[in-house]
Amino acid sequence: MPFPVRKDSASSSPQPQRIAFDNFEVDLRSGEVRKNGVRIRLQAQPFQLLVLLLKNAGDVVSREEICRELWSGDTFVDFEHSLAAAVNKIREALSDSADNPRYIETLPKRGYRFIGKIRPEAPVVIAVAEPQQTVELVPVPPAKVWGSRMWILERSKSLFSTHRTIIACIALLIIGSSVWAVWRFPSRHTDIIERKLTSNSSENGVNSAAVSPDGKYLAYSDNTGIYLKLIHTGEVHPVPLPPSFTARVDDWFPDGSRLLVSRWDEPGKASLLSISVFGGTPHPLADDAFGGSVSPDGAHIAFRRVYTPRGGSFIDLGREQWVMRSDGAEQTKVAADKSDGSDLGPSTWSPDGKRIAYIRTQRRDNPQNSSVEGNDWQNARAETFFSDRRLTPAVHWLPDGLLIYGLHENNWQDSSLWTVSLQKYGKISGSPKRITQGQGSIQHVTGSADGKVITFVIARWSPSVYIGTLAPDGAHLLAKRRLTLDENANEPFSWTPDSKAVLFNSDRNGTSEIFKQATDQPLAENLMTGANNLSGPRLTPDGSEILYISTPQSSSPETLSSIFAIPVMGGTPRLVLQDINIYNLQCARLPSTICLYSVPKGETRKTFRFDVRSGKTAAPPQIDPPCNWSLSPDGSQRAVLTYNNHGVIHLRSTSTGKARDLVVKGWNRLGSIDWSADGKSLLVSWLNDDSDSALLRVALDGSASVLLRSRNNVVAIPSPDGRLLALAEVTGTSNVWEIENFR
Repeated sequence: MPFPVRKDSASSSPQPQRIAFDNFEVDLRSGEVRKNGVRIRLQAQPFQLLVLLLKNAGDVVSREEICRELWSGDTFVDFEHSLAAAVNKIREALSDSADNPRYIETLPKRGYRFIGKIRPEAPVVIAVAEPQQTVELVPVPPAKVWGSRMWILERSKSLFSTHRTIIACIALLIIGSSVWAVWRFPSRHTDIIERKLTSNSSENGVNSAAVSPDGKYLAYSDNTGIYLKLIHTGEVHPVPLPPSFTARVDDWFPDGSRLLVSRWDEPGKASLLSISVFGGTPHPLADDAFGGSVSPDGAHIAFRRVYTPRGGSFIDLGREQWVMRSDGAEQTKVAADKSDGSDLGPSTWSPDGKRIAYIRTQRRDNPQNSSVEGNDWQNARAETFFSDRRLTPAVHWLPDGLLIYGLHENNWQDSSLWTVSLQKYGKISGSPKRITQGQGSIQHVTGSADGKVITFVIARWSPSVYIGTLAPDGAHLLAKRRLTLDENANEPFSWTPDSKAVLFNSDRNGTSEIFKQATDQPLAENLMTGANNLSGPRLTPDGSEILYISTPQSSSPETLSSIFAIPVMGGTPRLVLQDINIYNLQCARLPSTICLYSVPKGETRKTFRFDVRSGKTAAPPQIDPPCNWSLSPDGSQRAVLTYNNHGVIHLRSTSTGKARDLVVKGWNRLGSIDWSADGKSLLVSWLNDDSDSALLRVALDGSASVLLRSRNNVVAIPSPDGRLLALAEVTGTSNVWEIENFR
């Protein structure tokens, strides 16, 4: 061990200034953590905890010792939450996992232990003397290793032998130093290169992209057309296309002169075509088809059918996978629409062209279940390679058998790329390797024919809170201004009873926490923080408390969530109840005392009524298909929107369960929903395939008027007095990035 294992250990050895493990280095003087020389952000308290664990590497550091070392006795904190939060931040910085730890191991009810292998602080230099010679070698302290003298030598009987010994020592020193330098500072030419290829604004984000087979060109599309970019020089040229022709780039054909594109003729209807990069008339290949991928030999195309709308996402998901010849003939279904309603992402081809792989996601569960599925398409036989609920739809198969895939980070706003080696029959070989940092949502991945150049689209979207002023009749929006002046994800859910402040959750401190911000103030007040994700703040019927949902960051389909209550002015939280994966929570206003929450149950959603004081639930629950819902202010009914609603809202009684349909004519894709303050209308968001969005005021007879139009998805929460709206408007950018040297 290169340093003492306990602070109170009797040892006279000097304390190290740096501690190194794997490709990380912890500088005790500057308080910095670096990975391959690049600084990683880590706050002061997690850094102190990391140092404490490193100095006791291999030994268990008890919770009591951590509390004594990091928190003074006169400091009042929620130690359990604070400790868990500090450990989570360390794991995020080190890309570590609580379930499969490489560095920080949790020992339940005992403490934590650093289990990584620590590298020595300085090189070990060994001198070898000739047998006839008497030479004593005394090591100089590490701080003097680069001084004018490395060793102190006693006088020997032979001056000649002494000179030979000195020469031997110097030679060994040079060799040892060279070896240590190579080991300590690996050559930079193998560093991963990650760079941005496009710089489109938030008003004109890139919606698709693919790198050419030779890795020299990028083909991409945005709202204005399809373009070719010479990656080496940055030179960009538009692809000549017929007037009014718009499409998304799916892939290149192996000859490097044609592109496979998806053209959306109308919402939910698409077709596959090939176009020449030199211009000309597009060539149709298949109708009712989208999201194509060309096989390595160019003989076949994999594509999807049965479109699944995903508001705001550039990834077009489907329910069926098909394969056809590259001229559009012999179209064959290889993966059918399952009864579980699972979505299929873009497909990628195995190096030999005998299989395709794609991400299958079952969204009816909460949290969702995702897996990488391989398909022997000639026999329509599918198998699961591996599963992870954090999988994004992005996946790409490299020529050497490596599989690149995307994983969401803990905040689900960001994602990163990983690689894993697959054996001949799709079995995982070795451990996954992370190759990008998680900043933004990775939408699509493509690669050059040799697998050396990888491009991917990153969308960095986050909701911000705006304040909208309604006209006296509630049918018009008079003004709108931004309330939250940061670039984090801020989601409003309710107001304080006096209509003067908005209650929302935000990930500005790393995990989702509960905030309150007055409409005339630039800064928000943090009401509740913790190691778990805290979300969905809603008022109790009497307006005295704020209810919120607490969910562990590493959740599964069987994870318990909790509903807590805190005073509106802040204070100590109290546990109301627990259930599996609570995802919606709302209360009516006095004189009604109704409060409801929902949980997933297979392919259904169960909604329970509960007592806000005792936490007791009333059986039986109401059962719905996967949906979003809002409780009316008087508690008499829920407005229910199923995911594929076709413009129909179900108004369901909370007492009898009976429902009636409210048809919103002319508006087919409705998203979020909330009641107006007086309960006489509904505030509903709408989004089409061109990312045009609108906020609608829907009367109870089905008539709709537009309050706001936007290129961004908009959600509205009315103030109790009915004069203002808290608007969540999703904004951001979408651009293409390139990565090299990732092996």
